[in-house]
Amino acid sequence: MKAKKAALALAGIMCLSCAALAACGEPEGSDSLTTRYVTVWLHKSEAEPEGRTYRALMDEFNEADYVTEDGRDIVMRIEFKGTAETLDTAINGEILSGGLPDVVAVDAGDITAYANDDLIIPIDDYVTEEERSDYVDSVIEQSTYEGKLYALSGMDTPGGLYYNKTALESVGYGTAEKPFGTIENPWSWKDLEEAMEALKAKNDEDGTTPYRLRANIGFGGDEGAMYLYSPVVYSAGGEFFGPNEQVTGYLSGEAAMNGLNQMNDFFAAKKDYMEEGNNALAFPQGDAAFEIYGPWLVNSISQEYPEFEDDYDVMPFPVYEAPDGTKGEVATPCGTWGFGVTRDAGDVEASVQVIKYLTGAHASEMFFNDIGTFPTHKSVLTSMEEFTEPGPLHSLSELLLETARPRPKMVNYPRLSVAYRDIIAFIKTQTGSQPLADYVLEKAQSVDR
Repeated sequence: MKAKKAALALAGIMCLSCAALAACGEPEGSDSLTTRYVTVWLHKSEAEPEGRTYRALMDEFNEADYVTEDGRDIVMRIEFKGTAETLDTAINGEILSGGLPDVVAVDAGDITAYANDDLIIPIDDYVTEEERSDYVDSVIEQSTYEGKLYALSGMDTPGGLYYNKTALESVGYGTAEKPFGTIENPWSWKDLEEAMEALKAKNDEDGTTPYRLRANIGFGGDEGAMYLYSPVVYSAGGEFFGPNEQVTGYLSGEAAMNGLNQMNDFFAAKKDYMEEGNNALAFPQGDAAFEIYGPWLVNSISQEYPEFEDDYDVMPFPVYEAPDGTKGEVATPCGTWGFGVTRDAGDVEASVQVIKYLTGAHASEMFFNDIGTFPTHKSVLTSMEEFTEPGPLHSLSELLLETARPRPKMVNYPRLSVAYRDIIAFIKTQTGSQPLADYVLEKAQSVDR
């Protein structure tokens, strides 16, 4: 009897202790009976514009009423790692210890590798078909591995060929005989070369007409070349790899080489027509008539050179043109960072709620307004006046909606990205002592080793 009373007394004490913890709260940052914390690792600093937007989204989320399936308040907690390299180091340091956060930022090209290594897990069961269908197709395609969805992104970066409309009109372009490039009838590298020659001839007369191309080769480190210049391979009908992720015979195959050779011929013929300076505003300042770049330039022009806004537009990335004049299909650069749920997540459903908030339509609009990246939601792109009225933003939105082509989805993507960076640099410099085909083959074989 005494033993039974002692047991009941102990149970009472334990209940009181639990009640006290629930009333007074667990140690700060710990899950409790009323709160579920979801930790997010981000590759940005809180001091930079993108980081500040994420901080604002976190504050909004935490002020709203988001709850777990068992009724606890969800509190988002972002850890700003500062750089992609620091984030990568942090992830590698926790892979074996089970200390990964609930949610981690992941670049588009790394999603497949993260999924294959089970660092991030499928989230299909927590994203409805209606929610999924509002994201642009390229986001869903890039984030899907072996038929399962692993990530979502609230921003995208459609790229294309910026062109000085006013300068080109002065040499007869923008007419039925010489139309600007469109999705249905894009310019090829040959078309671009002809336009540059026409502009150069006028510059020889007046000394003021821009004619150069700012190619931005070297932008973005290892990843920039694949992001901006993967369309060279795609528009020629080529692929970067085949079965078992074999790169040799695909990147070095006939179709891919057709595209690379045509770009190589263009740079060889127009080496002196390249704008190679460090001036990021060379295009609106009239030092270049063309620029291959992502959407950030629109924002820069709007802020720094609003008087130039009516003088330019964006056409598709130059396509491959076969000897018989047949042109390849438009492929638009795209993709950027998104978020996945890690295998160590304490509550997958709560973690996906956080991801959907950080990548939703509202977040997409915020990122566009704050840093100039493109929304990833069809509902935003088809309703906001900025994207529906004629002009560069509308042109880029059409390219994103209709022609975006994600970067290669392969487990060994990092090595492929570095190899392709070297190939594009080889084309740019035009200083190689060997044929381009031999160099591409070497690089393809280096990925397969």
